[in-house]
Order: sequence, then C-alpha cells, then structure tokens
Amino acid sequence: MVLSRKWLLVAMAVLVFGALALSQVTIEFWHAMSRRHGPILETLIERFMEENPDITVNLVYQGRYGALSQKLIGAVAAGEPPTIAQQYENWTTQWLDALVPLEDYLAPEVLADLHPRFREMNTFGGKLLTVPFNKSIVVLYYRPDLVPEPPTTWEEFLQLACELTVDENGDGVPERYGTGLRPPNPEIFLTFLAQNEGTILSEDWTEVTINDERGLETMEFMAQLAKCALVQGGYLSDPFGQGLIAMFVDTSAGYPYNLAAAQEGGFEMRVAKVPCHKNCSSMVQGTNLGVFELGQTPEQIAAAVKLIEFLLRPENTVYWAEESGYLPVTVSGFESEEWQAFIAEHPERGVMTEQFLEGGFGQLLHPAYWDIRSLILTYYEAVLLGEMEPKEALDALAAEIEALITE
Repeated sequence: MVLSRKWLLVAMAVLVFGALALSQVTIEFWHAMSRRHGPILETLIERFMEENPDITVNLVYQGRYGALSQKLIGAVAAGEPPTIAQQYENWTTQWLDALVPLEDYLAPEVLADLHPRFREMNTFGGKLLTVPFNKSIVVLYYRPDLVPEPPTTWEEFLQLACELTVDENGDGVPERYGTGLRPPNPEIFLTFLAQNEGTILSEDWTEVTINDERGLETMEFMAQLAKCALVQGGYLSDPFGQGLIAMFVDTSAGYPYNLAAAQEGGFEMRVAKVPCHKNCSSMVQGTNLGVFELGQTPEQIAAAVKLIEFLLRPENTVYWAEESGYLPVTVSGFESEEWQAFIAEHPERGVMTEQFLEGGFGQLLHPAYWDIRSLILTYYEAVLLGEMEPKEALDALAAEIEALITE
C-alpha cells in the first residue's frame, strides 16, 4: 500500500514526538522583541517549556528589526538559520525554499482557527510558510482636550490638522502641529492608497499602477497633510508627549509607548479608527513566525511546530494581545469571552479590533517587495519634505518599480 504524503507526514510526526519524549531537544528562536514586549514573550516561552520539559527554547534577541533581518539573511546564506524566527512577509520572500510548509505539520484545527485574513497574508505561492504573531493595525491617536471629535474622513482630518497647527510668534516654526508624519513608515501612505482603491501593481503583477490617478490623488493628499504636520524620522510618541502633536496615525503596537508619553505629558490619549475615504482600509503591520527546514533536524522542526501551536492557543494569543498591544491572530482568540471582556473594559483596544476586522490588509507578496518598499519610502519621504512634487515622485517611483519587476 502506498501512503499519501499527508499520512506519511502524520506518521513521521508521531515518531518524532515519540522521540521528543525520550530525549531533550533544543531549538533557537530569534526575535526583535525588547523593552515592553520582550518580557511578555519570555513569559510565554517559560510557560511552554514548563509544559514541555523535554524541549529547550533558546530565545535570542537579535536587536531591532533591521538587525534581525540582516542576521537572518546571513544565517540563511550560510545554511545556519535558527529553528524559528520572526519575519516580515517581504523577508520571507527572500528564503521561501528554506522554510517548512506549515500546512503539512500544523494540526487541522489549528489551521482552521487562523483568521482568514492572516492566513492569506502568510500564504506564499499557495503554501502557508509562516503564521501571524505580533500583528498590529494602523489607528488614529489623539488628545481629546484638543480633538473632541476625531476626524472620520480625509477632508476632516486635513482640515482639523491645519486648524490645530499653531505658530504663535509667526516665526514659521509651529509651537504645535495638528498631526505628525514619519517618513520611514510608508505603510501610512499605503493605508491611504488602499482607502482610495489604489494599488502598487495590477492584480496580475504585470503593470505598475502606483502612479495612476488614484495614486496621485493619495500622494497629493499626503503632501497637503505634511504642511500641517511635524515630519520627522523618529517615533512620534516623544513629540506627542511633549505637546507638539495633537493627533497622529500610528500602529496599535505603539499604544503602550504613546500612552506612556501622554501620561508623562499630563494629558489623556484616546484611539479612533483611521479617517476613511472610499473605504476604511488599514494596513496590518508586525511580523510572522516561520520554521526553517534548512539546517534543522526533524526533532527540532517538530518542537518548533509544537511551540507555534502553543502560541496560537486562544488563551495565549489573547494573553499576548492584552499585554503587548498587538492583536489576537485566531478566530477563537477574537471570539473568546476573555478578549470580549477585555475590549469591553478597554474600548481603545476594541477600536483596534474593529479596525482590523473592518479593513485590515497586508503587504504585497511580490518577490521584489523588499526593494519596492524601500523605493516607496524614498519617494514618499521626498514628497513629505517638499523635495519633490507628488507627480514627479510617483512617476520616478513607478519607473524604478517597473525596472525591478521586469528584471
């Protein structure tokens, strides 16, 4: 009798987990969680190891995301990646063949519980190669003493941002800006582009569309908004806490930092959904978890899969979300009594949940998106700083993207 690949994998898993019970297995987990988020992850890993004393997880902080990405590139090139690691979608496209196809290993009930939008964001070429982990959504932070009613449309957002920009001494440098924009985060532009039903590429990835009428309208809106915004490269929590910004768009992952800044500044902070246009899209950010097949033993792969299933349990994804500011990533997590009670008690977190469920979308999964994103960042920054006009920037951007996808 010839066994199917699926049943062979099941048989292998049984044998592997049996071996795990007899011997100690060590896996390495590379991550970029520090400060507020690192201790929460450490707690989850400690709980996992208590439940699985035959598995040791070496949790290795590799610095911020930029450092982690470079170390992963080097490790994969050398054939020595960790067993499991955080990774953005545009990183994953750089090493698709080095990863385990997780739909062949995860239990069916675990696969079915992944929120459909997250599953789509983690599927590459028809294969589920990663699972969502620390996922956030773009929302609006604001001071209710300055913004009694948060804006709900582009027009309201722009008008209010300019009304709240104050230059008391007329020196051209406002004492307070209506909003803030951070050029290194092009996901804000992409959020508004999606709200205008614009795209980077056509659906079949053969045509560059970012400089069409919808793209131009979006970039022109960003240029107008920049005139009433503090434009800076660093995170906006510090100027927000210093009273320099009345409201700004940021990820839900920034919530604890923004809240701490507001408390230090002595004012209240609230959260609302991003002002909408033709729709209420909002870009999902944050990384996923992938298990490397390259350089790993079957026992290590099985242990890493077991860790992923542990992290995806409703009680664990909810704990992670409650403590970190990220979102649950499973249907059972979103629908759990614990999460529903939590967002009822913390309405700002309910806003984040609604924002994702209403319009969350992920990265373009094109193999060249790593470089495409860098190009968007460059030209988006040039527009915000007034160094290029929107049409000039978008046409130049489109030409460079065209060159990338036709290489």
